[in-house]
Amino acid sequence: MRGNNYLIINKLKDLGLEISFEERTDFIGFKVKPLVIVYPQGEDDVINIVRLAREFRISIVPWGAGTSLTGAVSCDGCILLDMRRMNKILEINTIDWYVRVQPGVVLDDLNKELSKYGFFFPPDPASHYMCTVGIIATDAGGMRALKYGTVKDWVLALRVVLPTGEVIKVGEPLKKNRTGYDLVHLFVGSEGTLGIITEAWLRIIPLPKRKVQTLIVYLDDMETLAKFVYEVRRRGIMPELMEYMDPYAINAVNQAFNSGLKVADGGLVIIMIEEDLIDELLNIRINGLNIVTINEEGARRIYELRSRAGEAIKAVYGSFYSEDITVPISRLAEAIIRLKELGDKYRKPMPILAHIGDGNMHPHILYKPGEEELAQRMYYEVARIAIELGGTISGEHGIGLQKRELLYEQYLVRNNIKTLEVMKNIKRLFDPNDIMNPNKYIY
Repeated sequence: MRGNNYLIINKLKDLGLEISFEERTDFIGFKVKPLVIVYPQGEDDVINIVRLAREFRISIVPWGAGTSLTGAVSCDGCILLDMRRMNKILEINTIDWYVRVQPGVVLDDLNKELSKYGFFFPPDPASHYMCTVGIIATDAGGMRALKYGTVKDWVLALRVVLPTGEVIKVGEPLKKNRTGYDLVHLFVGSEGTLGIITEAWLRIIPLPKRKVQTLIVYLDDMETLAKFVYEVRRRGIMPELMEYMDPYAINAVNQAFNSGLKVADGGLVIIMIEEDLIDELLNIRINGLNIVTINEEGARRIYELRSRAGEAIKAVYGSFYSEDITVPISRLAEAIIRLKELGDKYRKPMPILAHIGDGNMHPHILYKPGEEELAQRMYYEVARIAIELGGTISGEHGIGLQKRELLYEQYLVRNNIKTLEVMKNIKRLFDPNDIMNPNKYIY
């Protein structure tokens, strides 16, 4: 460490900022090798850090809880901005139905506090027990996205520190607001490439009053899965959530958490549904289905198991890349068949978790040391299946480092390169010095 590096670190110390020095690894295994890690306590700290980064033309990368699955926080020699000290719930408004928070608030902690007022924030990515409100930057989805949408549907306004160190507020904490361009949703999902979110106004709603019942649907084969999803959609049934685990994923959960779930050849679907819709669901007649109703304690347990299934896969099978394709429901059967063929082609198990009700699937590409290139090839082939079927390479995990080239491919196939150029121009406009999470997102 020489020259400017010493100067940068000393200036950070002079600002009274808490700093540390260590390498990190995100959840999926991407290396994070910052020059220094800084722990801002509030917006003024973020402003000072960004101004310093701009002065020395050093990259700056925000870190929430390290739950990225695409290398979005990977860096080498950056200032890593660990936002977890900024974890205050600033306001809960039960008349206008919003909560104002800092980005370091853990999602489960937020909902625990909201529940005291009879409210909740619906988005629930599988990492809800550890991820922070910083998931705004990835537009995370989760298990309830089928009914409630992704994070972008719940963000009303933001305070953002721009790459210049200036602060802007975009949006208003109102259900309706049509003044100017929609800059709120420009920052939602931008993965830290345009600015640093320091405060958010999030829409909240009352906890459901109608009772919800949980059912497990065991499947004889994966083809039955597609038929079942089609029929639920055709009948206009809207579950609270509709989640899938294949046999490999069930085995991992059983081994990691001693859960004792039945391992059906086609896997299982977890459905949470309002009680008055259960009869309609039970009237679905498809060979190869076995629908089981479970009690409230069982429902809490199965929800937790599905939330931590990725963790179980990592513990049991080792390293993996987690894919995140979404396909039209009408092409779901083709996607399932082609994914199975791909696993057979490489003679490798490919555990699949899915928010199956909206066609968002997470095939897990397993690999051992020395198999990284093979895993990356499979990862790309899975994404190309989605592109060919009219789907997308990312439903909720984002682009990060790992999907830059695939984003280009998707836009090229859709004859949409001009849109990609517009995105690049937006990045240049906001961040001409390219200090905000560079080399990510746009290829």
